[in-house]
Amino acid sequence: MARSGLRLLLALCLVLAISGSDDGDAARIARVQSLQRGGLIELDAKSVKEVLVGKSRPYSVFIIADAKDLRSSSKLKLGQVVADFRLAAKTYASTHRGQPAAGAVVFARMEFSKVKELFGRLGVQSLPYLARVPPGLAISEGGAITLPKEELLSPASYPWTAEAIAEFVTERSGLPVGKIERTPLISARLMPVVSLAVLGGVGSVGYKLYYAPFMRHQALYAAGALVIYWFSVSGGMFNIIRGVPLVGYDARKRQAMLFMAGQGQLGAEGFIMGSLYTLVGLAVAGLIFIVPKVKDAQVRRYAAYGLLALGVLAFRSVTANHLWKTGMRTHWYWP
Repeated sequence: MARSGLRLLLALCLVLAISGSDDGDAARIARVQSLQRGGLIELDAKSVKEVLVGKSRPYSVFIIADAKDLRSSSKLKLGQVVADFRLAAKTYASTHRGQPAAGAVVFARMEFSKVKELFGRLGVQSLPYLARVPPGLAISEGGAITLPKEELLSPASYPWTAEAIAEFVTERSGLPVGKIERTPLISARLMPVVSLAVLGGVGSVGYKLYYAPFMRHQALYAAGALVIYWFSVSGGMFNIIRGVPLVGYDARKRQAMLFMAGQGQLGAEGFIMGSLYTLVGLAVAGLIFIVPKVKDAQVRRYAAYGLLALGVLAFRSVTANHLWKTGMRTHWYWP
């Protein structure tokens, strides 16, 4: 009889413990979900304790690292990746709204200026960084957080799209994110109307420009031709397509570099050389078309000598830079 009573008491304690644990998990999930804004939890000192600290958690936490000081880097594309991470979070929330799985995955963003300590605890030394904190990982308030390699999203496929992030979430949590749907800038119903309006506007502006009085001046076309020539010989399209920086930076001297030896070329070098090419062409054109029209003989002579000297100096600068960059000398052939 005593044994039966003891067993009954133990079973009752077990049921109460399980019930209390479930109630505690549900309350924690509710508190964590209340922190979400736009699908994400913006981590700070308080929310880190609420979301992460504990022997375990009733959810997986997917964290993306961000740094506002690096948002301007075109290579990192942090703004684009964080936006896709937010899209994946919103898609997950809409897919599982009202279901128990809604609280099984948490999406969070840690920004360096707000949670520097968390970066150090996670061992984040460089960006990009996206990882999952598994539910069973014990995390203390001040200790290091060591994650297995498989919990980190590989940077090999960076920049990560919302689809790639959703695939990673599904792989690590076992829960589907749902179909990623990107909201178009213009509704499909309005697209034909907007297209016709744009075409009509462009046609109208083009028609008015073509018949505008100032479009009949040859000087305008000459200036336009010079700009196109200068941009083309300066390697402008090459700089845009390849993403060539205008200047370099010497970390040892802590100063910007304009020219660098060797075959490599910076954007500013191309524009300087293109300006020299254009200057040579303008000097020759001036000798051929402008100087002969000058009536005063002395002025005509001085102008010819000046343009000739300008063209020679510019051409010598071109050949000198060519020798310095490539090591190949210019061979002169005189008739």
